[in-house]
Amino acid sequence: MNISRASDYAIRGLVYMAKQPAGTVCYVKDIAKNTNSPASFMSKIFQTLAKSGIVDSFTGTKGGFTFNACPEDITIKKVVEIIDGPIVLNRCAVNKSSCRNAGNCDVHFMWADIQKILTKALSSYSIADFATDKKKVSD
Repeated sequence: MNISRASDYAIRGLVYMAKQPAGTVCYVKDIAKNTNSPASFMSKIFQTLAKSGIVDSFTGTKGGFTFNACPEDITIKKVVEIIDGPIVLNRCAVNKSSCRNAGNCDVHFMWADIQKILTKALSSYSIADFATDKKKVSD
């Protein structure tokens, strides 16, 4: 499994927005500059985020993006799924019937366990977690 560059940029862009005062309209060029990412790519990413409903977009000279959801409620898992689709380590881990070795696989439990751990970990972090000075510490 590989988290795409688009998901990485989306997460970093949302963190940048979360660091701004509530209600601030953020411009793509500022988001891109402050996350060291291409503005044209960031624009496409944020249009996708707007379609998902977690940000609102405004067009015109005062155009930009604001949060439509609380950064505390936007998990990293949600952002990755919006940009990349479902997080699937191995297809059998989410749909056992998709595997021709179902019922006779010595390693299925491992893929299923890792899928649960990965999903839980990505769900345990919100955009707000990275917008404060108090960061979670991993073991």
